[in-house]
Amino acid sequence: MEMDRARIRSILPHQEPFLFLDSATLEEKTASGLYQVTGSEDFLKGHFKEEPIFPASIMMEALGQLAVLFLLTTKQPELTMPVDNKRVMFTSSDRLSCHNVCRPGDLLEMRIQLKRVRPPLMRFDGYIRKDGEKVLSVEGLTLAFDFLK
Repeated sequence: MEMDRARIRSILPHQEPFLFLDSATLEEKTASGLYQVTGSEDFLKGHFKEEPIFPASIMMEALGQLAVLFLLTTKQPELTMPVDNKRVMFTSSDRLSCHNVCRPGDLLEMRIQLKRVRPPLMRFDGYIRKDGEKVLSVEGLTLAFDFLK
C-alpha cells in the first residue's frame, strides 16, 4: 500500500512540525518510508548553527513514526480489535547504532521489519540509509498500544 504525506497525516497522531515521513510503502511484514531533510527544520538552527546535522534522536523518531503507521494500517492476526491511534507510544529499543550523519538536502530512506506482535506490544528492526549508505540501525524498536474501547 502506497501513501503520500497527506494520507500519512490523516492517519498518524504526529503532525507538523513534528512529522518526519513524506511517503511510505506498507507490506505484510515490512514498511519503507522517505523523508527529505529540507534544512528548514527549526531544530537545525541550533544543531549545529554553523554546520546543521539532522539529530540521530529525530532519525529514531522518524523510524518510530513509520512503525506507528505500520501498526495503525496493516492487518496482523494478533490485532483482534482496532488500535487507538492516540494510545501508541515508543517504549524501548535494544540496540541503536549511528553510522553516519545526515544534513540538509539528504533523502532519508527508512525501512522497518516486523519482528513480533504480542499485544499490547509490537517489535521491529529497522534502518535508515542515504545514498544507499546506512546511517542508522536499530534492533528491537518496541511500541506499546491500546485497543479502541
